[in-house]
Amino acid sequence: MQDPSTQIWWMLFIISSAMTGYYGAIVGGVFKDSLMSQFRKYGEENRIYPVVRLLGVAGLTSMILVSLLPHINPAYLRELFPRSIFVLLAFAFWGAALVVLQQPTLRQSFPYWYFELLRTTSRQERRQIGYAWLRIPRLMRLRLNGDQSAFRVWAELVRLTVIYGAHDPDSPWDVWT
Repeated sequence: MQDPSTQIWWMLFIISSAMTGYYGAIVGGVFKDSLMSQFRKYGEENRIYPVVRLLGVAGLTSMILVSLLPHINPAYLRELFPRSIFVLLAFAFWGAALVVLQQPTLRQSFPYWYFELLRTTSRQERRQIGYAWLRIPRLMRLRLNGDQSAFRVWAELVRLTVIYGAHDPDSPWDVWT
């Protein structure tokens, strides 16, 4: 049985690893829901830079792993990965996060689809894309999360609908409006 402080470190490691995976999925363009929710907000648009958050959380995970290394059971793993490697890795992640935060071109490099939408669409079009993202079925969202070109086509179709309006010329109900 492990002591309670070791269990707390393991829980912190699991949480920080999950956050690293989450931000990795956002940066890789595989998970779009959290960034699409930013488009739906009223008022000033908040720019989010997930690369900085990914590097920060990866450094935190590395530092938590430093404290867990003495408690890992196979002794060859402790000898294979000394603690100093993970400390240097953590400082490298945090240093890279500071560099990325100061350079606009690095900050806006990933995820590509997000900054492409910011460059090519107006605020109103982005809000419509964000609300249209809620309207599509979950399986379609999963498909568009994984396929970047299909997502680009879908976003352009939403933009065309916003610009020209969803008007059916053969609708018999248009007589009454």
